[in-house]
Amino acid sequence: IFFFAWAHMIFHFLNLNLANNVTLRVFRAFGANETDFITGAIVTYAMYIIYSAAPDIVRYTKYEIFFNSHHFFTVFFLVMFLHGPVFFYWTAIPVLLYILERVLQQERGALPFLLIKVEWISPVMQVYFRPQLKEHFVFKEGQYLYMNCPYISTTEWHPFTISSAYDDLTNGPRIHLETGEDVVEVPRPSHLPAKAKWNKYCLASQDYTTMDPNDFLDKSETAYGDFVSVHIKVHGLDEPYARTWTRKLKEYFELLSPTGRFPYFFSQRDSRGDLRVGRMRGPDGQQIIKIDGPHSAPSEHYTNYGTVMLIGAGIGLTPCASILCALTKYRWKKNYNPELVHFYWVVRQSEMDSFQWLIHLLTDLSYELKKSKATGQVDKSYYCEIHIYVTGVEKDAIPVTPLHRAKRVFHQSNVRPTFTADELYAMVLNPTVSSKGQVARMKDARPQNRLQDVWVWNGRPHWDEIFKDMKEQRQHSDIGVCFCGAPVIGADLRTMCEK
Repeated sequence: IFFFAWAHMIFHFLNLNLANNVTLRVFRAFGANETDFITGAIVTYAMYIIYSAAPDIVRYTKYEIFFNSHHFFTVFFLVMFLHGPVFFYWTAIPVLLYILERVLQQERGALPFLLIKVEWISPVMQVYFRPQLKEHFVFKEGQYLYMNCPYISTTEWHPFTISSAYDDLTNGPRIHLETGEDVVEVPRPSHLPAKAKWNKYCLASQDYTTMDPNDFLDKSETAYGDFVSVHIKVHGLDEPYARTWTRKLKEYFELLSPTGRFPYFFSQRDSRGDLRVGRMRGPDGQQIIKIDGPHSAPSEHYTNYGTVMLIGAGIGLTPCASILCALTKYRWKKNYNPELVHFYWVVRQSEMDSFQWLIHLLTDLSYELKKSKATGQVDKSYYCEIHIYVTGVEKDAIPVTPLHRAKRVFHQSNVRPTFTADELYAMVLNPTVSSKGQVARMKDARPQNRLQDVWVWNGRPHWDEIFKDMKEQRQHSDIGVCFCGAPVIGADLRTMCEK
């Protein structure tokens, strides 16, 4: 389109230069005039500006340039209406629908949302928030939303996939009002009189068996921390000044932080002076964040299948994390589909440090599923298998640094975790078993790269072998494949599905 638009304009100007009178006579015969040369040139230059910022390299690294240049579409359409009167009949309805969508976006964005917590492990920022009224944000795992920060720009809306389960918003964990950390209830002491009241809690990272009872938290010091979360990769960290929207958002959160260090937990006082979870407005009186969504995505249909292959690459694993949370923590306790889940995560070794949050998540979910099966909350027919493929592995072993987030203490159940977050992190930092011949290696009696149902591989996945084995071992008529990540991997997966 771009090429022929330029050719169209150039040949018109050549005709005007070589045969001026004849060209204008023909133009007037079709109801056109000299101004069409000017409007045509403006339309073509507007297309040039839009197309020059359209490549993926611009969209991913300089999103603001991509976003602002594409607003030249307003120039394109307005001038095109003048250039070709018939154009109006073809575009009137689509343009009206677009205007309606923008109006609805502003209405949805005006709904109040509270910012709860921000965590940071470079270069990924995890943002927790919730709507003031939960019925204003009903979503499915796998969907996405648009986020706006009025302090930065009132017109920029950026898409992010939701990384939490819907039940985290309706049945979220109890948290400490001062720090925002998850808390667990301390069991009632056996020697306590029956009439004595007992509502004590401790932080999830603490062991209440070694604590002084005076250090326990009262119920009034805790609250339900229902939340929605997104993971945002911050671009432009190596630049001397903040130019990207994501870096500006991070620095704005730093200015709002009451402690000046991560994680940032936000709270506010109500009209009676009581502390409440979350903060709605910044120092300028505007909402800290605005949310437009949720919006549908293909992965939300994962419940239509008995077996699902979840595949994520890099930060594209966020919808997979949302689905895994929903199934292992909530849905399988209610006998929801899918019955079998195979999660495949492809990540570079150099980026592993920024995914420590997922290491914690996989550790917690593996323990949650093991405990739920042992206590009969989840039927043993439900199964989740996790494969982590680490690419770009260095020849020399990488030193294992401590995890940034405090580890959860599992002390309230007879079921003990099979592995810790530290053990999984050490294994994924320095994988030793090649992904070649994966199916055969999984039959080893004592595999060195397995922790419960988590397998860690050195190298890229060999999809042909994996899909062939999946077909041979299938237990359901249909197998759903959900993917989020690089288009190159997506093309390979589509070929495998068709094959």
